[in-house]
Amino acid sequence: MSILFAGCSFTNGMELKDKKISRFSNLVSREFGCHEWNEGKVGAGNDYIQRVVTNAVLNNKKYWSTSPQLVRAVDFQREGEPPQKTNSYIADMEKWMGEQPRAHTYTQEVNKNREYEKVGTPNLVVCMWSGINRLETLRKSKVTNDWSWTIGTWAQHFLDPKTLKAGKGSRPYIDSHHEFEDKKAIEVYMSNVRNALYSLRLTLGSMLAVKYLLEAKGIHQLHYLFSHGQYRPLLPALDWETYEQNNFWWDSLDLNRKQLVEELPVLESEGFYDMCLRKGFRIGPKDHPLEDAHGHMANRIIKDIKNNEFHKEFK
Repeated sequence: MSILFAGCSFTNGMELKDKKISRFSNLVSREFGCHEWNEGKVGAGNDYIQRVVTNAVLNNKKYWSTSPQLVRAVDFQREGEPPQKTNSYIADMEKWMGEQPRAHTYTQEVNKNREYEKVGTPNLVVCMWSGINRLETLRKSKVTNDWSWTIGTWAQHFLDPKTLKAGKGSRPYIDSHHEFEDKKAIEVYMSNVRNALYSLRLTLGSMLAVKYLLEAKGIHQLHYLFSHGQYRPLLPALDWETYEQNNFWWDSLDLNRKQLVEELPVLESEGFYDMCLRKGFRIGPKDHPLEDAHGHMANRIIKDIKNNEFHKEFK
């Protein structure tokens, strides 16, 4: 029997001394004698969670997690390409000179971190939903020439309460393998287009898609928030009137707060991070829950599994 865990760095176990031992996914799996299958990705957003759960279920293959093993490392020699001459050419050139040396050796490391078990789908999927203001891109690397799913997240994020956009001092983090112009475009998109209400609505779409996929496949599911700080304050905005617009305006069919909370009770639940603060658990230097917090989160999940009697299928 297997349990699939999907999420971001909180699920991955970042900052734990030995994540394969101490993270909540391993503690839960050991409790029920199941293989741990952890697809937590550092910096991942909710589009990643929807994608990885969908692919994991529809591939009809069970895996379990192993300690990452380096299976391939390749060195590349990169030649920098300066920006095109635009109105911001001087500023862009200065930035390029700082970030893009003319010759740079880059090492691509490929890790193997899962093993195939057998045909089938997970018996239970546990999602720990991440920040609403993260996104991922599928891009061809300007360095290694491969196609990879990469993350767009935030080194620092402040919300402007008037516009619901990223406020002054916010700093997006974009994968450095993007072309310079693409990187700047994604930064602008994240800061100026992906306002919080838009991001929340996209996240709710991901949550609903995962919920009903798993229901259709007869797979048990549990849902948690990595932090409720990006959810609870925005829930009233789900009652704001929205429109469809082309050349004309008409009422949208967007679900309101009551409807969405009934569909997704997790929206009003306490997040993992917030639970740590309330109980005084240790937080790492990079702001991640540590061993005692993971132990408590594991107990919370174990209790939910037993209360729902999902464990009866693990025998």
